[in-house]
Amino acid sequence: MSRIIKDPEERKKELIDTAERLFIARGYEQTAISDIVKEVNVSQGTFYYYFDSKEDVLVAVLEKNLAAMERDFKRIANESNLDEAVKLNSMINAFISTSTSGKKILGYVHDQKNAQLHGKLIKIRPFSRISPLMAEVISAGMSKRRFNVARPLETSFLLLMLIASALHMFYHSEALRESADAGKGCQVDCENMRKALEDALGRVLGVSDYRFFLQI
Repeated sequence: MSRIIKDPEERKKELIDTAERLFIARGYEQTAISDIVKEVNVSQGTFYYYFDSKEDVLVAVLEKNLAAMERDFKRIANESNLDEAVKLNSMINAFISTSTSGKKILGYVHDQKNAQLHGKLIKIRPFSRISPLMAEVISAGMSKRRFNVARPLETSFLLLMLIASALHMFYHSEALRESADAGKGCQVDCENMRKALEDALGRVLGVSDYRFFLQI
């Protein structure tokens, strides 16, 4: 099959999208660069024109997801007809949705053996980019006495860290249970984690008349 010449940015996006799909379907470690270029119908030289390694395309996948999350957060923040607690709930669910869609990828990223990859991901600064958007909503809610928070930016950052850490630990233990063929307890554990995080959100934000609902 002859290869189609495409605009460089379009080709790069195609490589990123294909890599993401394969990483989620097969797992990061089980996906080779040769698999990606075969799907896109390009040479490995074309891949290396855009990326130095498979790790670099993984970083690009995460950067793409982070940019989409930023757009979602901004859209939610600008919804003038939504209460601040509802906005915050929607933001957190958008964050969870992005995390769950690529949990295999995130599981690899957070593996202790991947210290070099962690160094590359620091440059993306995910929480530093989205926590200010959440903090704006919290500040608006504080002005209406919707929330009772002393430091909205720090609170946003810590809440995102808490949720991300909880999801990572849950997915890691879920993978262990699946490998041991003991997946029946997953639904119960997920429900318990969801309720605990919802309660933590209400307490941290000082909300008494709104019940957060997380789509985990």
